[in-house]
Amino acid sequence: MRPLSSAFARGAGTDAQDCERVLEALVLRARSAYPHVTVDPAHFAEFIGRRVSPSELEQARAEDLWIACASTSADPAALAVVEARYLPDVDAALGKMGLSQDSIGEVKQRLRDVLFVGDEGRPARIGEYRGLGDLRAWLRVSAMRAALKLMRKGARETSADDALLEMRAQADDPELAYMKATYRAAFKIAFQEALESLLPRERTLLKQQVVDGLGIDELGALYEVHRATAARWVQAAREKLLLRTRRAFMLRTGISTDECESIMRMVRSQLDLSLHRRLSTG
Repeated sequence: MRPLSSAFARGAGTDAQDCERVLEALVLRARSAYPHVTVDPAHFAEFIGRRVSPSELEQARAEDLWIACASTSADPAALAVVEARYLPDVDAALGKMGLSQDSIGEVKQRLRDVLFVGDEGRPARIGEYRGLGDLRAWLRVSAMRAALKLMRKGARETSADDALLEMRAQADDPELAYMKATYRAAFKIAFQEALESLLPRERTLLKQQVVDGLGIDELGALYEVHRATAARWVQAAREKLLLRTRRAFMLRTGISTDECESIMRMVRSQLDLSLHRRLSTG
């Protein structure tokens, strides 16, 4: 049988025995997690080798890579795992963006096509997963990008900030509808000013959570702090952003406190959508 380290194409200077040992452990771990998903070990080692360097091999996420590898050939068992264990997180992320159930279904179908079939002559995007970060987070980010593309489609395209102030129009009273139309431009400027006033680490934390899809546990591990500390940092950054947006917005428009609170309630409920657009573009 062909050694896994040979399939991995480990490169010069890499110890073959160490590489073989780690690869065998990764295969064992992945098979234990998903015994019903069949992947040829040599093919799996080759798949990892195109994504993970020898120095990163021990940090590779074996279970996620196993599912990604099987999914590239549209293996039914692997796709069933994706549906059952990974896509529920996508539902939750899209729900926070204020999408309807119909839109969530459309985004998920679009995501399936792009990930596992390919699109516009491009290969299935699941092959781009590198295996060092959580596959759930990677799929959430992919879904949010697909959702933003969907929201920009059609004759009535609105920016992410417009969508932030357009939520649930049928439930709005005429006064709120008037305020949204009147103050949208002022809000955009106030929000951008507030975002730029944050400390670099605060903006990075928000980007890592909203754009990169990192959870509190992952942020805690990244910064080597307790998850409660990471949660406190993120919450503080969000509250600081909202407070400074509110202050800048009131100064710019001169509206009353009650009017401002009506706008800020909408801002809070759709904050991730606007942050995703602003932070994913730099």
